[in-house]
Amino acid sequence: MTKRQDKYIRESILPWQVLRLFCHFTTPPKNKHLLLVSIYPHPLLFMVNSHIHPYIKNRSYLKSCQVLLQASQHWFLAHDSYVDCREAYTNFSLDDIVNQVQSDGRRVKGFISDEAQEQILAATKICPVLEKKYKNSILAEFEK
Repeated sequence: MTKRQDKYIRESILPWQVLRLFCHFTTPPKNKHLLLVSIYPHPLLFMVNSHIHPYIKNRSYLKSCQVLLQASQHWFLAHDSYVDCREAYTNFSLDDIVNQVQSDGRRVKGFISDEAQEQILAATKICPVLEKKYKNSILAEFEK
């Protein structure tokens, strides 16, 4: 990849984008949709799932950490999906993301709506299980 291509990709990767990245940490390893919520000092991502696990559904304190992304408002989704704000994934460096996007530009799916962004910030704020350092980092970046 040329310096120019690298610079272009880095400048086009922004918070509130859904990315489809290959995740070595899932069982089995596979491509997953992730929402980029912060880039610096290190990318923080929330998992996007097609449904809410029954364990989470049955526990209101965990269900409050899930945010619906309606497919009708997000052209890049084939069906309604849920952003899981319980855990911020730090498994990817910006270089990792750039390399995956460079190998397949279709990995950048699109931006979520302003309404969904607000709902994710609200869920992040009240989520009792999200690590405090990640919660503070995300909220500090967007509540300026």
